[in-house]
Amino acid sequence: MTVFLAPAALAQEVFEDPDGEYSVTLPAGWIAVVSRDALGKSEVNIVFKVRENGSLKLRRVADADPNISAMDFAKLDEGNTVRFQPGYDRTNIENFVVGAGRSGALLSYDYKNSAGQPFTGRTYYLRMDPKTICVLKFTGRKTTLGTLRNQTDSIARSLKLK
Repeated sequence: MTVFLAPAALAQEVFEDPDGEYSVTLPAGWIAVVSRDALGKSEVNIVFKVRENGSLKLRRVADADPNISAMDFAKLDEGNTVRFQPGYDRTNIENFVVGAGRSGALLSYDYKNSAGQPFTGRTYYLRMDPKTICVLKFTGRKTTLGTLRNQTDSIARSLKLK
């Protein structure tokens, strides 16, 4: 049996940050929306079709302690910020294999959005170099984002700093 896939099914797009700080490869269905605030600073929202289905926010920690592992950084971030979301319930924290000599951690959790609906979060902590950790925070409806683990993993592994 021969199977043919339409080119759109395999479509991926490389998104370049407008400030020139990073790039990521986005699978089909993920869209980067760029806007500017009143001061002219770029704000990037990467979403899966619509924000409620899946949203990615990227944060770069440029002065990270080189002696703290990505896993320890993830646990600190969870204790200081993530756990304060309404209805927070950690589902898993694990080492995340990035490749290219980089280490990572993945924190998965459930929470309630401001309307009380069940949402899920998946936050990747990637050690990019001795002083830099990148945090990729995916959030979205539990029924949608929960099924996109292979895509969020792929986006995290594709991150390249400039």
